Amino acid sequence: MKKLCKLFYLIILLYSCHQKNSTEFYLPAEWEPQSGIIVGSLDDTATFEMTSQLAKEMKVFCLMADSSKTLYSKKLLMLGINLDSVQFLHSSSDFSYAQRDGIMFMKNNNNEKRVVNFSWNMYGWYFDSTIKDFIEKDKKKRELYTSIYLKTFPYLQISSPMVNEGGAIETNGKGTILQVESVNMQRNPGMPKEMQESELKRVLNAKKIIWLKEGVAEDPSGWGTLITKNYFGIGVKGHLDEFCRFVNENTILLAYPDSLEAANDPVKKITRERMKINYDILKNATDQNGKPFRIVKMPVPDVEYMTFALDTASKIAEIRFLSQQILYEQKTFSVGDTVHFVSSSSYLNFLITNRTVFEAKYWEEGQPITSKKKDEEARRILQQYFPLKKIYQINTTKTNHNGGGLHCWSMQVPK
Repeated sequence: MKKLCKLFYLIILLYSCHQKNSTEFYLPAEWEPQSGIIVGSLDDTATFEMTSQLAKEMKVFCLMADSSKTLYSKKLLMLGINLDSVQFLHSSSDFSYAQRDGIMFMKNNNNEKRVVNFSWNMYGWYFDSTIKDFIEKDKKKRELYTSIYLKTFPYLQISSPMVNEGGAIETNGKGTILQVESVNMQRNPGMPKEMQESELKRVLNAKKIIWLKEGVAEDPSGWGTLITKNYFGIGVKGHLDEFCRFVNENTILLAYPDSLEAANDPVKKITRERMKINYDILKNATDQNGKPFRIVKMPVPDVEYMTFALDTASKIAEIRFLSQQILYEQKTFSVGDTVHFVSSSSYLNFLITNRTVFEAKYWEEGQPITSKKKDEEARRILQQYFPLKKIYQINTTKTNHNGGGLHCWSMQVPK
C-alpha cells in the first residue's frame, strides 16, 4: 500500500511539474513549427526569391513602404503566387535595417505567445555624437516599425532596457542561448555581463548563457570600417547568424576558415584565430542539462573582394560613398590608395522554415570549381541535419555585399 501511495504522489508531482512548464514562456528554436515568416528588403533579388518560395509554403508578412505594394503584388502574381498567403505591412517610411533585429517571439506549450522588444541603439552607433540628427530620425522610424509589428501581432509585450538584436541571439529552444561578448558589451557599455545575464534570464527565460568572444572579421562595426591593412567592410560587429548556429538542441555549426585560407587572406586569418577561441569555448561548454555539444566546422565562402582606388569624385556611386567613409574614418589613407572592400559572406546566414532551409550559394559560371565544391559541402552538411527538409540555395553575393543575408532579412513567427 505504501508503494502505491508513493507511486501516486510521484505521478501527481510529475503532472504538476508538467502543468507548470506548459505555461512557461521560452524562446523557441527556429526548427520548431511556424505560422509565418516576416520578411523585408524585397528590393533585394535574393530576398525576393526567398519570399516567392516562402509564399508557397506559409503565411508571409512583407514589411515595406506604402508605395511598394502594387509593384511587388504584380511581381508575385507573375510568379503564380497566391496573394492570400501574403500580408503587406505598410509603413510611410523606409527602415532598411534587418527584420531579424526587430521584435522577437516567445511561446509556451499552450501555444500562447509573447512579443519581446529589446532596446535599440542602431548597432551601437548611438554613441557617435556626430550623427545626432540621424539618431533622432532612426529612433522615430524604429518606434513606427515597432508599432506596426505590435498591431499585427497583438500579444503581450515584454520590454527590456538592455540592447539586443535577433541576429545576435541563438537558441537551442531548450533554454540555452549564445551571446557574443564583444557585441553585447559594445551595445551595453554600462551594463556588466552579470547584469546582462540576469536580464536575459528574466526576459528570455534563459537557463544557460554561453558567451563567445568575437564574431568574424568580415563583420566589423559600421560602414567602411578598417578590418586590417587596407581591407574594409560593413557590419554590426559580429552577429551570431554570420558564424555560429544551432541545427538541433546539441549540435552547433561554426564557420571555420582552413589553414590555407588563413595563410593567403589576412581577413580570414583574423577570423580563423577568433574561431579557434570560440571553438574551445563551445567544446568546453555544456547545455542547460550539463551535456556537451557536438561542434561541426562549416566552410567559409570563396568570394572575390571589391578592389578599387579611393576616389571621392568617382562616377560610380558606391566607390564615391565608400571612399568618403573610409577617408573620413581613416586619416592615414589618401585619395588614390588601393583598398579592398570585404562583404560579410557566410553559409550560416540560413533560414529554417517548416519544410525548407534557405541557404546561401556563391558559385557562378566562370568561377573556380573550389567555390562550387564549398556550396555543395555547405548543402550536404545542412541536409544531414535536416533530412526531411528541402535545401533551397540562393545566390546572396549582392545581398551580402550590401550588408545582410537571408536570415538577417527575415524573422519566424512561431505556431
